[in-house]
Amino acid sequence: MEKILVTTDQSVNSKAAIRFAIKLASQRKAQLTILHVYHLLKPFKWTDHAFAAYTTEFRKKTTDELSSFIAGIYHDIDEREINYELVLVSNIDVVDGITDYASRNSCSYICISTRGAGTIAKIFGTHTAKLISCSTVPVICIPSAYHLKELKHILYASDMTDYENELKEVVDFARPIGASVEMVHIAYPNEFAFDKELAEATLQKKNSYKISLLNLQRDVNNNLLEDIDHAVKISKPSLLVLFTHQSRPMLEKLFFPSNATEYSFYGKVPLLTFKKKDGK
Repeated sequence: MEKILVTTDQSVNSKAAIRFAIKLASQRKAQLTILHVYHLLKPFKWTDHAFAAYTTEFRKKTTDELSSFIAGIYHDIDEREINYELVLVSNIDVVDGITDYASRNSCSYICISTRGAGTIAKIFGTHTAKLISCSTVPVICIPSAYHLKELKHILYASDMTDYENELKEVVDFARPIGASVEMVHIAYPNEFAFDKELAEATLQKKNSYKISLLNLQRDVNNNLLEDIDHAVKISKPSLLVLFTHQSRPMLEKLFFPSNATEYSFYGKVPLLTFKKKDGK
């Protein structure tokens, strides 16, 4: 069975991701895990026994609080309650805790809320940005102000370097929920443009799924993310899909973050990011 992992720190901002994950798990008939990563420091004078007892009490109290927190979310949404697993993981680094659990438990997707960040936080990375940059499991970023909707239409923004293989992953996500798929390529001046009807017929045949094509031109007055945002306004998707490079040197990542990472800071629709294949 497919496994969907959603993270929470019990904040108001994390509610959006939990609501989305509940809806997605229900639509895909997937197993839902709600994960909380924590870290406790052992006081120097405490014995191992005293710290173990404190940890046990902390985990029990936190589990009770999380259960009430999730019950409150269910109370606010019109969704049938589904079975879920509540997991607490101890790790000094939140992102390491999330990625390690997701990898060891063969999770299909990681859901996390995002609320944007200032300049300094963008450079050094939020939890969301770090997940996008390092997770081998696809990450779904949910804006904290997002209002729950049906997943009906998916927009895949392609750089055309590996679109045939990438489309297979997009369709694999869309097919179980019956969502439509639209591929957008934002072409540079003088770049070859696809014949829309021919390309759509070819894509549909190769994927056994209806795929529409949106051809747009780069606006030299905009950066690429602004052009992607323009495509979102035209397409009005329920979800945007981007593939992100993770093999670049660290300094390049710090000063030239991926489009997916940058978009996660201000996008208004859920963003699904996949890791690009090496060499693409």
